[in-house]
Amino acid sequence: MKSKKLIIIIAVVLGVCLLGYVATRNASHDEHEGHDHSGTSGNHGEPQAHAEHEGHDEDEGHAGHEGEDVTTKDAHAIMETEHEPHDTELVVQLSKEDAKRFGIEVGTAGAGKLDVYITVPGEITFNTNKLAHLVPTVSGIVRQVTGNIGDTVTAGEILTWIESTEVGGAKLDYLSKLSEMSCCSIELTRVQEIHDNTLKMLEILKDSPSLEALLKTSDSAMGMNRSRLISSYSEFIFARETHLREKDLYEKKITSKDDFLRAQLAFKKTDAEYIATKDSIAFEIKRDLLEAKQTRQILELQVQAAERLLYLHGLTAKDVKDLSALAKNQNFLAKAKEEEEECDDPNCKGCQAEAAAKRQESGVADIWTANEKLAWYPIRSPFNGTIIEKHIVLGELVGTDSAVYSVADLSSVWIDLQIHQKNIDMVRKGQKVVISSKSSVPKTKGIIDYVEPVIDKKTRTSLARVILDNTSRRFRPGTFITAEILVENRNAKMVVSKDTLQDVDDTTCVFVQSDHGFEARPVTVGWSNKSKVEIISGLRAGEKVVTKNSFRLKAELEKAVGGGHAGHGH
Repeated sequence: MKSKKLIIIIAVVLGVCLLGYVATRNASHDEHEGHDHSGTSGNHGEPQAHAEHEGHDEDEGHAGHEGEDVTTKDAHAIMETEHEPHDTELVVQLSKEDAKRFGIEVGTAGAGKLDVYITVPGEITFNTNKLAHLVPTVSGIVRQVTGNIGDTVTAGEILTWIESTEVGGAKLDYLSKLSEMSCCSIELTRVQEIHDNTLKMLEILKDSPSLEALLKTSDSAMGMNRSRLISSYSEFIFARETHLREKDLYEKKITSKDDFLRAQLAFKKTDAEYIATKDSIAFEIKRDLLEAKQTRQILELQVQAAERLLYLHGLTAKDVKDLSALAKNQNFLAKAKEEEEECDDPNCKGCQAEAAAKRQESGVADIWTANEKLAWYPIRSPFNGTIIEKHIVLGELVGTDSAVYSVADLSSVWIDLQIHQKNIDMVRKGQKVVISSKSSVPKTKGIIDYVEPVIDKKTRTSLARVILDNTSRRFRPGTFITAEILVENRNAKMVVSKDTLQDVDDTTCVFVQSDHGFEARPVTVGWSNKSKVEIISGLRAGEKVVTKNSFRLKAELEKAVGGGHAGHGH
């Protein structure tokens, strides 16, 4: 019985305690609500908002999971301002008239192609395959300068004349060899004529002609061979006739045997000497002809060597031809001087023009006609181009260790691009490039022609090169440029216009049209270019997104947020 009473007493005490605890909790809650609604401007009620957010997690979790609605801290400000059921969304409500007035345009999100570019710095440079640094081949003194910086020159055009004793010596050696070869040619012609005429006479002697007939047919040039053959042949004929006469007398018993034998011996001796003479002369004419030909060949080689030396000194085939013409016209200069002496006025332009015309008619270039200019040699432009550097003045002593002119063919230029090592794997030969500059360089398209296979140790970059046509001279070497290289053409699952993106509360968003208005939907972006961007997450295909003037929606959203909670507008 006592146990039952004890249990009842304990239950009553516990009930009283529980009622007191509930009353105390209600009083504290009422006090807290009164404080929240007291109108304090410096506090945005974030604890309450946090509690409300937790209260809505279960109801709105499905929408967040589907990627349709994204809740941020600023969403509660809109909720408090508008008190709508979808208070956790960043939504802007506009009437059709306001949307039209703002110029809002909507498109369907979906897949598309995205040209991916990387932007790299570069510089316009000379096409070094068409750039020449002209260096004197032989040291000398500058005697005449005709080319200046900026001049447009043609292939073979003379830029300067340099006087060199070495070149003068080479020219004199060449002229000397030409003269020797000329004399050798004359000698070879004479030896060839003697050879041919002597052979003809030897052929005639085979028929044993009479001396009278032989003398009539042997008036051609043969040198000493003619007299030797006729003399030997005459002795042979005399000895033969004497032998025949003594033989006839001996047979008739008129003369003695000794006289006959002496005549016979004399005939045999003369016959042997005659045969020996013919053989000796035949051998000599062949030997002389062979020696003359060999001498001519040696001199030809020497002339060729002297000519090649002139080429090494910078002379051209035309220069050598003019020099050869000078050797053939040795008397021309003397005759020209004699004619010039007839005029009393040394500055007479008429006489100078007449002398120049005569020199031109003779086939000798004016620069080679005067002895004092024989040691001059020219420096010529190797191709059509423009003089871009000049390091030479009149009277200067120049050597072979530095360039006196630089000539560039500006009809094409190189664009050297600096590719960082992190991007080098994306750059390949044949890729398209768009080149632009803040200066006067026009926007131009090109193709990568070369990618350097190594990376610079200091800059950690590699070189890619584009070759551009520059016949219009629009591209100036030395100009810095920016190049956009098309490295990939992606088939992206979701592509939108770059103008569609807006930065809302430090988050990249797009405005999606829904039944409740225009929702600022956070998205994750991927590759992009100047006009388009790839959306990786946050947007589904087929959804309606604002494609134009989305910034007006952002402004309306910031106004709404700023009206509910000061300081949260972006």
